[in-house]
Amino acid sequence: MRKYFVLVGLLLLTAGSALAQEFPKVETSPAFMFIRTNPNLSNEFEIQNPIAGLPPVAITGANDFNCAGGGGTLAYNLTSMFGIAADLGGCKYFGSTISAGNKISGSQFTYLFGPRITFRNASPFRPFFELNFGGDRLAVTCQNSATACVNATGGNTYSKNAFAMTVGGGFDIKINKKFSLRPIQAEYLYTRFGNQCALSVCNNNNNQNSFRLKSGFVIGWGGSASSN
Repeated sequence: MRKYFVLVGLLLLTAGSALAQEFPKVETSPAFMFIRTNPNLSNEFEIQNPIAGLPPVAITGANDFNCAGGGGTLAYNLTSMFGIAADLGGCKYFGSTISAGNKISGSQFTYLFGPRITFRNASPFRPFFELNFGGDRLAVTCQNSATACVNATGGNTYSKNAFAMTVGGGFDIKINKKFSLRPIQAEYLYTRFGNQCALSVCNNNNNQNSFRLKSGFVIGWGGSASSN
C-alpha cells in the first residue's frame, strides 16, 4: 500500500510539472502593419461645393484605402493564458483614389487596448486571440482637387478621431525563452468615422469595415511558472 501511494504521488508530481509552463510576464512585439479599408461610400455621391452659389460636386471612383506601416504591442501576462495588451500602430496611405484624377494621401494611427488569450504548451506553436477597443486617428490630403476631399470646410485636408475596435488573432513560433516569431496576426477592424460629420454623405457612412494584417517578432521579459 505504501508503494502504491508513493507511485501515485510521483505520477501527480510528473503531471503537475508537465502542466506548468514558463511564460514571460511582459511581451513587446514590433510588427509590420497593413490595413485595407472600404469606407462604405457609394460609387457616386455629392459633396457641398466650397464655392458659394455653385451646385454640389459629384464624386465618383474607387473608395478603397490601402495603408502600410508599423507598430507594436505591449502585453502584460497575468497568467500563462490570460493577458492585457496595448496596441499602437501607424501607417501611410498608398494607391488610393476617391475621384478620377484626385489621389489621396494621408495617414492612420490606431490606439487600442484589451484582453488576450494565448494557448501555451510544450509545442513552439502558440495561437492567440484578442479583442481590443480604443480609437483611430485619420488624416487625409487631396493632392489635386480640394473639392474631392471629404472636408466640410472646403480645404484640401481632413483629420478626425473615431471609435475603433479589433477582433482576431494569430500565432507565435517560439525560438527560445526570450524570442518568438509572429508570422501572422489577422484582425477585423471596425471604425465609426461617419458620426457627427458635417457632410451629407456621412449619413450613409457611419461604419467602416477594414482588414488589418500584422507580422513581426516577440520579445519576452521576466518569467513565471503557472499551472494554467
